[in-house]
Amino acid sequence: MNEPWAPEYRLQLLEVERILSDNTELDVKDVVVLDEGWDFFCYLINETFVFRFPKRRAEAERLIEEKAFLAKLNLTTKTPHFDFWVDRPVGFHLPFAGYPLLSGTPLFEISKVDVDPNVIGSQLGQALRELHAQMLTPSRPRHDPVAEWLPGAQNELENIADVIDRSLFEACGTLLTSYQPRNPSERHVTTHGDLHAGHVLVDEQGQLAGIIDWTDAHTSNRYTDFAGLWAWGGDGPVMAAFNRYRRVPTSADWAQLRTQAIIDVVELIDFGIRSEDSSLVATGQGWLRDRQNEGVLDDLYAEPD
Repeated sequence: MNEPWAPEYRLQLLEVERILSDNTELDVKDVVVLDEGWDFFCYLINETFVFRFPKRRAEAERLIEEKAFLAKLNLTTKTPHFDFWVDRPVGFHLPFAGYPLLSGTPLFEISKVDVDPNVIGSQLGQALRELHAQMLTPSRPRHDPVAEWLPGAQNELENIADVIDRSLFEACGTLLTSYQPRNPSERHVTTHGDLHAGHVLVDEQGQLAGIIDWTDAHTSNRYTDFAGLWAWGGDGPVMAAFNRYRRVPTSADWAQLRTQAIIDVVELIDFGIRSEDSSLVATGQGWLRDRQNEGVLDDLYAEPD
């Protein structure tokens, strides 16, 4: 059985060069694989432009929706702008898009000891304050997204039981079963939808440089957009984010975003195992160890001091 991230096709670099040459005015001199994510192949062209190709036909519609979303989005933080859009390319069966490369290093690749995590948290909090003030996605009923993800997360935790430390396995299992699904009372907002550390760019001065990959933008509970920051840095940078965001989260809000973060990290480790990427496993386990050492895995509902 194919894994859910498996592509329907593969392109050689010469094929990417041909497709771009046939469908754009670019003089293609250099093609490098930038990333293969869950849904898209990303190529760096001439060290200047990023081109995204859907890995499956089902993702093409999401790329079209992302194009429309980015055209409306207005943030002070840099975001991609599709300078190239090929809806019906010659010699290829799916639409694709290209945008100028945003400079910066993914937060995923940066240790919090090498930057000031509170600075990044504060700047990300400002970006989220601007984002959540714009209603750019269709409305939907209020819901607790974590409640939807818990069953799958518990299965994934079992999948990684032989890989992570036993104390982490037990702590995560206890926390996932202790989460109490909630009935959110506040209105939902437009969220990034997948704001993990790989989609946050940081410059050489340790400042927020950009936010990428908006394919999953949708209307949801605002706290989902803080989970990736917590997975990477714990309570401190998230507190800085909320201070800039101008909101004081309740204990239930903290429990939701922390639980989501644990679910996301468990999924990251499981994905690393199944895709044979040991770096993902090591990074995910390192984050869980950090949160355990900080004592925040003892009680997801505890409000920070």
